[in-house]
Amino acid sequence: MSSPEPHLTPAVIGGLDVDRIAAAVQACPLVAGLHPGAHGAVATLLPGRRVPGIRVHEAEGRAVGLEIAVTARYGAVLAQVGDQVRTAVAALAPGLPAEVTVADIA
Repeated sequence: MSSPEPHLTPAVIGGLDVDRIAAAVQACPLVAGLHPGAHGAVATLLPGRRVPGIRVHEAEGRAVGLEIAVTARYGAVLAQVGDQVRTAVAALAPGLPAEVTVADIA
């Protein structure tokens, strides 16, 4: 599989690089992929594109929390999925709470 083309639109919202967070989440062994949530509500909207499964909550222009929706791999312990995702994003969003929802299982 070839690597994706770099995005021309910066994905920094509230001081967080959403593309890096998405890559960290997708690299988790228990995660099959990001999920847009019910009705596509969990997403970061950018000019010309969207990053499904990652939503940054902001206050006064800075990030105050993350909402992450994923598709877990079949057989994964759901609590471990959440722990794994929070650990993966902790270095990219230090000190911020991350609400993780397993929206589907593959």
